[in-house]
Amino acid sequence: MKADVEELRKQFASKLPALSKSLKDWYDEETAAIDGSIVSAAPSGSGGSIISARPAIDSKRVVDATLITEEVLDIELPPEIIKAGGYETYEAMLDHIVPLLEKVFTGELTVKKRKRVKEPETV
Repeated sequence: MKADVEELRKQFASKLPALSKSLKDWYDEETAAIDGSIVSAAPSGSGGSIISARPAIDSKRVVDATLITEEVLDIELPPEIIKAGGYETYEAMLDHIVPLLEKVFTGELTVKKRKRVKEPETV
């Protein structure tokens, strides 16, 4: 069994560059301001602004990156491994998620499988 885990680690390592690039592209798109002037025009008194008081990307939006993990790794991004609250930077997200994704990929970490929603029956 240990040999199987080692082989899966090698497979994960070979997919890591594609995973990192795809996640970076996704992160940049998700965190880009709809209007770049919003952030620069935000009030910035001594108390700061409402925009700077939240993470760059929240945990609920990170779940959407499952499209990337399914494409690159052929596994879902389990919500259980995402940091509650989200991430301030891409690097923080990658540093937290990648080691956990590797453990899910190799089977060292088991997570709940999400149930698929049934399609409504047509009469």
